[in-house]
Amino acid sequence: MSLRREVLQGGVLRLTLDRPKAANALDGALHAALVAALDEAGRDDAVHAVLLAGAGGRVFSAGADLREELGGDARRLRREWLLRSFLAVMDFPKPLLAVVAGKAVGGGAMLALLADEVLMGDGALLSMPEIAIGMPSPMGIEIIAARSGRGAAQALVQGGGSMDASAVLAARLADAVHPADRLDAAAIARAQRLGALDARAYAANKAWMNAALRATMLRAADHSATLAVKETGDAH
Repeated sequence: MSLRREVLQGGVLRLTLDRPKAANALDGALHAALVAALDEAGRDDAVHAVLLAGAGGRVFSAGADLREELGGDARRLRREWLLRSFLAVMDFPKPLLAVVAGKAVGGGAMLALLADEVLMGDGALLSMPEIAIGMPSPMGIEIIAARSGRGAAQALVQGGGSMDASAVLAARLADAVHPADRLDAAAIARAQRLGALDARAYAANKAWMNAALRATMLRAADHSATLAVKETGDAH
């Protein structure tokens, strides 16, 4: 099973990306499981909030699984799967908190940053290395800029750099940083508090808050597809 589910007290559901031997990289099966789990949780009245975490404590997610054999359509499939998971997180009507212990890289970092709140352990970091392998990241730019602004997008995406937890918090990309041994308890308590709020009001506010980013994300995905087609044409 690539996605582990655990029901906690207070109507909190923990979804854990559970591929620790692959650094919790996002393959097709994990994308599908995450989208299905969020759809089910969104319709389940017993679920009031969701925590999204990575197994093992060392890596939240290494991003797209580049080792998965997908043939000539690999980039297109990975891009489509990422977008589907991103939209599932954005459109989830209830509180959804990312619990980042260890590294969150590339698509894994973007997935975490799309959560309503990002809670990090004090040893965690974010990294966006795509530019080092010649891969544009319009969606990453939009996600980071929406949370923090152009400067963070320049540093992480254009600079291909990384930020430790304190820098992430200072850049307002994270909502809180906790000692690693207290991160889980703090995340559960925060999810329970948010899950106790009026569900309809929360969903309405969330949809409005995400509306502009959702639209730009779709445009960014289209732009990425155009760049990929151009790249293929140039290669011939």
